[in-house]
Amino acid sequence: MTSSTTRFDKAYPELGTGRIPVEPYISEQYFERERRYLFPNVWLHVGRVEELAESGAFFVKDLDVPNVSLLLTRDAAGTVFAFHNVCSHRCNRVVRERAGVAKRFSCGFHGWVYGLDGALVGVPDEDQFFDFKRTEHALTPVACETWEGFIFVCLAEQPIESLSSFLGDHFRALEGYPFGRLQACFSWNTEVRCNWKLAQDAFQETYHVPYVHQHSIADALAVNDNPSMHPIACRLSGYHRKVSVAGNPKTVYGNPKAVNDPEMKSYNNPDKPIGSAALRAGIGGSKERFDIEALPAGMNPSNHPDWAFDINGIFPDFYLSLRPNYYQAYNFRPISVDRNRFEGRVYYPKMETAGGRFYQEYMKCMLRDVLLEDWSNLEILQQAIASGAKDEMVFQDNEILLRHSFHEIDNYINARMSETPPVAN
Repeated sequence: MTSSTTRFDKAYPELGTGRIPVEPYISEQYFERERRYLFPNVWLHVGRVEELAESGAFFVKDLDVPNVSLLLTRDAAGTVFAFHNVCSHRCNRVVRERAGVAKRFSCGFHGWVYGLDGALVGVPDEDQFFDFKRTEHALTPVACETWEGFIFVCLAEQPIESLSSFLGDHFRALEGYPFGRLQACFSWNTEVRCNWKLAQDAFQETYHVPYVHQHSIADALAVNDNPSMHPIACRLSGYHRKVSVAGNPKTVYGNPKAVNDPEMKSYNNPDKPIGSAALRAGIGGSKERFDIEALPAGMNPSNHPDWAFDINGIFPDFYLSLRPNYYQAYNFRPISVDRNRFEGRVYYPKMETAGGRFYQEYMKCMLRDVLLEDWSNLEILQQAIASGAKDEMVFQDNEILLRHSFHEIDNYINARMSETPPVAN
């Protein structure tokens, strides 16, 4: 672990301090390498087990890169499965609803029927097929594993490594966080006109916060001895990365004990009266209690007294921001070289009071404004990079996660390319 008084470049000298090329953010050729060598081979987050709460529950997840439609379901034994949502007959989509509960799945084209385990169980006019065996025509399975209730898939025919190996010690240190006690309170799903890595980069550093977010959350993260909002700790672990961020505990966004902190009942910021009211109203709104001292060892590694949250970057496109009282789970799904789909969910404890619901609604509006500030800036950024005026970017020390992400993606693609035999002329 690294404290805020330590230069990150000294802790991770293998990343260097050089400039970063803009090519990966604007090049069609580089995007094609990501599409071919990166996303089909890694473990990708696609949902939570709560979305499959009962036998027969299912949901469909469509990804532009790779170009797949996935069917996720749970059988009577509780096993979670993932399949390509493609019929074995004439390759149509089997399930067209986004989510629901079913005992089996029937293709609307010719009525082929599949069980929850993907087995083909019904074929109209079956005796007219030639040398036909149902066992040879099940839905095509996709490797599927879970970690702490998060569902991951790997689209490779044979995953290079297990999900546990892929996540490594970095995320084992987060096991025990109360994911299951928090509910999906609200979510966003929108297309943003910028490269997926540009979008992800904006959520991996706080250097931009005083400027892009000066009207929303800048006061929540500012601390007296840290006007540039340096991270207070950093950990780079294999593919993945983390920074810890300090905050102003007398604000809604910067207080990791909101809802559970009785000292906030008297708090009043005359510059933000609605936020102050939300912070006061939320106290005692949930029956759940989250003790900072009981958090997993992987959180707030420096034990900073003004710690607000940890940003975890799960390779390649998953952002997990953890606090004691809620967490954010964001994906930056590539669509094309200059477009991505943002899928964001924020998980809170169930609120039992009107004041608790008011607190959540205030947070929803605040986070919405933060995201809109980011998206507006990022779409302008993509246009500026694409102009060709600059061919490099200059990262500072506290943008260490961006530098790490660049190197890990590039190294991964190069490794997979070296394993692929050249195409014969």
